Amino acid sequence: MADRSEKEKKRKRAKDGSSRPSKRVAIEGNKQIKISLLESDEWAPVIASTPGLTVPSSISLEPFVKQRRNAPLQRLGKSSKIAATELLLHSSEHPKLDYTAREEESGGSNTLLKHYIGVYDPESGEMEVMEARKVVVRGVVRAHQATTEDEAAVEFRDRRNDLGQTFGTKKAKKAIASVTENAIDQSEFSRDPSRASKPEKLTAANLAMLSSIAESAANAPTKEEQAQAMNRAKPRPKGVEGERDPLKIYNVENVVGLDTMKLIPVRQWVESIKAKKEIRTNSRFVAHRIQNHGSNTEKLKVLRYMLLLIDIYNTCRPSRFGRTLPKREELKKILGDMPEAVLEGVKRKFTNAGTMPKQMADLMIMYLCALAMIIDNTEVNMWDLKEDLKLETKDMALYFTEIGARIGPLGEAERRKLGLEKAAAAQHKVAKLKGPLSYPRVSGGRPQKMR
Repeated sequence: MADRSEKEKKRKRAKDGSSRPSKRVAIEGNKQIKISLLESDEWAPVIASTPGLTVPSSISLEPFVKQRRNAPLQRLGKSSKIAATELLLHSSEHPKLDYTAREEESGGSNTLLKHYIGVYDPESGEMEVMEARKVVVRGVVRAHQATTEDEAAVEFRDRRNDLGQTFGTKKAKKAIASVTENAIDQSEFSRDPSRASKPEKLTAANLAMLSSIAESAANAPTKEEQAQAMNRAKPRPKGVEGERDPLKIYNVENVVGLDTMKLIPVRQWVESIKAKKEIRTNSRFVAHRIQNHGSNTEKLKVLRYMLLLIDIYNTCRPSRFGRTLPKREELKKILGDMPEAVLEGVKRKFTNAGTMPKQMADLMIMYLCALAMIIDNTEVNMWDLKEDLKLETKDMALYFTEIGARIGPLGEAERRKLGLEKAAAAQHKVAKLKGPLSYPRVSGGRPQKMR
């Protein structure tokens, strides 16, 4: 067995991987073959390859010939017509595909490569050899085809639009956007121009879509309803809409809350007022009105609540995200004999995790404006509250406008009562609340200038 295995040696596989036997078949013994080279004219044989395609045998290709741009001088000879001209075969007989055969090797690394076709006659022992063209057949879907000129035009237009969107003026950007939005695909009409003048029939899906659009448009809110919805969504103190009596628009129940009102202590203020002692506060608004409402416990509690809000607002430190609440020790000094439950209610309403964002700070100021309306019977001189909050007159007027008040000048009788000169009285503005409650209109954008 060992001797037999030594004698039978395995044959090595050919390096090129082909399984073709090395022996060649002899043709009619040792007969000599005479080879002759024929000169090929303009219509030479064609060797076609179809990578990835199966071209039906019933398809006939139409030939086209044109001069080569850079014909190699080395090939000019007997086959000079093949070297000087380029062949293109085309067919549109297939219902969906266009077949095109080109000489793709021209201009590449195989430019000087030649292809030949030989015909052997076994009776005479002669073989005629002729140079042939080598083409590659490609198939293109007719609906997706595009010429090189079209692709170049689209690429140039896209690049020009990109430059316009990046560096162009507002007018140029608007024009580019308008062209893009109003673009119409003319590919279907270009294939069948007769359809351009005929209206398209609406399908059942189109009719259903149009009916749904009509229903949604009919149920769409009007501009007034949208403005009312946006006004309701804004953070404001709650007022009684539709109430004609301005004294009842903002009440203690909606602005402060009955539970909070029960917790606010004013005993020390009442005793000081009875004893005719001076009450010192950090608020001009509160200090100028305590003595006037000494017998009205409800308004004294509102003033005490306003003093708490003003002190908290002024002690908050401005930060990147709005305002930051002071430390607990500082808050205890501000509270005094006020229960901590009142402070916790203020935190829930006007702060978020120890910070007071801009929106919540605006909400606190609007609550102070509504409380000032309750104290001054819907007619407030904004000067004291403006000084307490360290705001400009126009900013303070804006907050009063947001709660439905109207801004006007200080009256002559009030000016004389306060002993102000006319120049100084011009700085004092009065906010008046009238029923029914009317919020400022929501702006729909800046109107365009007439040209």
